Amino acid sequence: MCTAAIAYGLIVGIIVAIVAMIAYFGGAVMKVFGFEYESPGSIVLFFLFTAIAGFPAETIAKAFPRALLSLEKITVRGAKVLFVILDTAVTAVSMAIVDYFMDSVTATDASILAISLILALLSREDFDERE
Repeated sequence: MCTAAIAYGLIVGIIVAIVAMIAYFGGAVMKVFGFEYESPGSIVLFFLFTAIAGFPAETIAKAFPRALLSLEKITVRGAKVLFVILDTAVTAVSMAIVDYFMDSVTATDASILAISLILALLSREDFDERE
């Protein structure tokens, strides 16, 4: 039982470290475009809440282009472009919602759009493999 608790603690620690690294990178990029925050913890919470709030829509944003591609309604290139557009939009809306409810951060539209596009490009799906 003690070993399991240590293992779960280690997994949670790794996840928090990854979220923190993404948050600090994202916060640095967003700061160039006017992002303001009270503390480094606010940045981590902002990105954590954004990930939680956007998860359902992110799932659809990933599945929709893949579904259209499998039905041969769009090309591979079209699926990639559609994914980037949908992922950017979903992330931007999620960040705007979290920004509205968090008093410890203030994100400009430009900062939200910039980091949303960067994150979408970094998480691009590989549509070349058909299942």
